[in-house]
Amino acid sequence: VFRSLPLEHQRKLFDLINDIEQKALLLSELEEYMFLDLIDHLSIDESVEIFTHMPADDVADLISKLPQEKADQILRKMNTEDSEEVEELLRYDRDTAGGIMVPDFIALREISTAREAIESIQKDYHDVEMPFYLYVVDESDHLLGVVSLRQLVVVKPNTPLKDFMTRDIFSVRTDTDQEEVAKLGARYDILAVPVVDEQNRLVGIVTVDDVIDIFRREATEDILKMAGVGEDFVETQ
Repeated sequence: VFRSLPLEHQRKLFDLINDIEQKALLLSELEEYMFLDLIDHLSIDESVEIFTHMPADDVADLISKLPQEKADQILRKMNTEDSEEVEELLRYDRDTAGGIMVPDFIALREISTAREAIESIQKDYHDVEMPFYLYVVDESDHLLGVVSLRQLVVVKPNTPLKDFMTRDIFSVRTDTDQEEVAKLGARYDILAVPVVDEQNRLVGIVTVDDVIDIFRREATEDILKMAGVGEDFVETQ
């Protein structure tokens, strides 16, 4: 419904939404031209407040679409920790795994027990976007394996992660094209794909919602091209 409204009515409706998280969700779902038109009438402080309720990967994606001056103003006003996460993501190309990954994930050492892992999730990772996978890393954050939430609750509490983690784990590099990431996630039917740097250090994950978005965008582009719509129009979408 929001997409079908004239810009003036979109702005009025957006202002009527009191829940900041709902505003954040709406912004992240809009096409680029709608997002730019809508945020143009928001103050820097309003924009910052909304962005603080978004995952870092969504913020990075949206900020990358803004004029450089406005983007810099927003980043300067954001919480230091949040802005550093966003700036780190902005280093990567938008169409790569690094550009769409979420920098928040659960990672523990292989000597941790199932009980310690569950306690850590409850204490330190209760607000992560993807709580279904726990990644196992060494002292240098190299990716060693993965444990599902189901595995954690069915093994004996004192069992170390190294005894039941899946070692045959696939991952993608930060420079992997986003289409390849999406195909990998779909092929293995998983909820998140781990992203590593050139030293195989875990730096983020690409979640299933981003995979779906990639397929949706690619399908839209294919349909528009089949209809003979110009490349310039495809890019604006």
